[in-house]
Amino acid sequence: MLPKSLETLLQNLSTNFPARRQPQRVPYPSLPKSRRLTQSQQWTSMLWSIDSAQANGKHALRGLAVALSQIIRARALETLLMDAREFHKPSLDAEDLLWDDSLPLNAEGDTRASLMRKASRTLSVELNDAIVFPAPWERWRLFKAFQNMGEKREWGAWRQDSNHFGIAWKPWPIVWVSNGNHSTMAALIRGGGKFKCHEAYDFSPVLQAVRTDGVNWIRIDTEEVLSPVRSLPMAGIFEIGRRLMTKPLDMAEDAVPT
Repeated sequence: MLPKSLETLLQNLSTNFPARRQPQRVPYPSLPKSRRLTQSQQWTSMLWSIDSAQANGKHALRGLAVALSQIIRARALETLLMDAREFHKPSLDAEDLLWDDSLPLNAEGDTRASLMRKASRTLSVELNDAIVFPAPWERWRLFKAFQNMGEKREWGAWRQDSNHFGIAWKPWPIVWVSNGNHSTMAALIRGGGKFKCHEAYDFSPVLQAVRTDGVNWIRIDTEEVLSPVRSLPMAGIFEIGRRLMTKPLDMAEDAVPT
């Protein structure tokens, strides 16, 4: 038995300084024990990961999106580095990772491009804390960046210059690099830096028009299949965007408007 005074003290401490509530663990999904998972079953696993990250908070959710983007970049690098045929290049643009941009997404015939709204301000991101997709295509240029970029090397630490362009999609944000692809990829691999986007767009109207079941991209208004999912990590990033879309017209809170 605790002395009455100590018991009272502990009760007061418990009242004044309550224990931090821990996020509730999401139960594991029912999946086969041994055989290879189908794409649909992999999507079930992806949703479990997204639910689990979301249970911890928005920073965990955005961190998971960054992790998924690293899978996509790693697969692109595998294509580039493990097959040295000159014209064998990775597929790393929006059309490759999502669906054909000419496809209508609603009854008015709007496409992905026409639904996006340009933001009044652009934004800057930290390369190692954002979803960034450079698309290097020339192996020699990438190797040159590896050689020269970094502290005490010829080019020094990576810094954005007038040759680097990219656009951002909110709410994640995703940055699509259109110029400066090789040095930006090298910077992502060798330590990061800050990237100021040329333009920013709100992708929320597309997130409201399309969903995915991990196998297909699907129009929400008609449930029509738009296209097969070619990148499961990108489908996961898309679903995370839908969950981050609490204030569609606001800047992503972790990005720096400029």
